[in-house]
Amino acid sequence: MAVAKTARVMGTERLGPDILLLDLCATEPLGFVGGQYLILDSRIILPSGKAVKRAYSFLTGDAEQHRFQLAVKRIPDGLGSAFVHGLVAGTDISFSGPWGKFFPREGASGRTLILATDTGITAALGFVRATRFVPVLPQTQLIWLRASAEYFLPDEFVRQQIPAGCGAVRIEAIPAVGDSKRIASARALLREVLSRGDLAQAFIAGDGAVNQVLFDELVTAGVAVSQDHVESFFNMPKKST
Repeated sequence: MAVAKTARVMGTERLGPDILLLDLCATEPLGFVGGQYLILDSRIILPSGKAVKRAYSFLTGDAEQHRFQLAVKRIPDGLGSAFVHGLVAGTDISFSGPWGKFFPREGASGRTLILATDTGITAALGFVRATRFVPVLPQTQLIWLRASAEYFLPDEFVRQQIPAGCGAVRIEAIPAVGDSKRIASARALLREVLSRGDLAQAFIAGDGAVNQVLFDELVTAGVAVSQDHVESFFNMPKKST
């Protein structure tokens, strides 16, 4: 059973009409690696008896293990995100974690691609800010694809979070979730990156439907990638039986 941990809300900031940035301080060291996530317990219990819990990636790097940030998009009729958007400074939250295998491995090297779609940028930002990822930063290209500049985090905010040593940053529009052209657009961009050759490893986060297609493209191209290199936030791929 996961051990419950607590953190205090030190402050909040609105980054858009439906985006909240939370600054938190944990009561004990988190023990996380950039790219991982926590599961926040809203303490709301549904009539079915199920607790409302939601996963949020650590937005900040892991050099600091007490203070951290989360960025949460309010989802229409979403109980979890509504709870988060109601938090104010001085409130304590309960969570478990860290969770997830989407984080840099020790000793990684070579030209690296990190491609995030939509809210997957939070995991990508934590990933590139991981302490162990510093040696790879100059050879890294971070790409964020989202439907519009108003979709989630402001472009300028995202750029400010990326370490100065990152080799290249690219933020572009992609057809919205559910658009029939979305996957083709993401695939075309990946093939453009692959056409430059010598990509050693890749990591992808965000839309699970896009992730699966890009994962297959990377495997076919002979790029070092595994399921641990993929973090799906929604449109989860069906598990094989």
